Amino acid sequence: MEYTLVQVVHLLCAIIFVGFIFADIFIFPAVKKKFGQDTYDNMMSAIVGRGIIIYPLIVITLIASGGYMFTKYINSEAGYFNTSLQMFLWLKVFLVLLIILGVIYTIFCKIIKKEPVKFMKYFHTYAFILSIGIVSIAKFMFFV
Repeated sequence: MEYTLVQVVHLLCAIIFVGFIFADIFIFPAVKKKFGQDTYDNMMSAIVGRGIIIYPLIVITLIASGGYMFTKYINSEAGYFNTSLQMFLWLKVFLVLLIILGVIYTIFCKIIKKEPVKFMKYFHTYAFILSIGIVSIAKFMFFV
């Protein structure tokens, strides 16, 4: 029962995480194009004001619940690279780490007031693609 509860929490956090990135890539630019920069700025101010409180908690819960579930399939008893499920799980961890490193780099650049490299201008697009890959692997790994 405990594991099922963690799965549900993890799934809800993943939906919120991927949903926000989706909105940032596809919805918010459409608002900016249709209603102009002022409306867009007001909307983003309201979203960021609320999101700065909620989003970090969602991300931390997502990572923590994922780590908890990770230990069910990869541990000293089950092994580390013995099954295809474990291999896919490690691939998911690698993709998650790419997203985490991008977030850390972006926060670091904001703290030191340095412009991130141009590659990071599209970080949410990369994070969205990686997230779709992570979700796909999550579903695929139990069938292989």
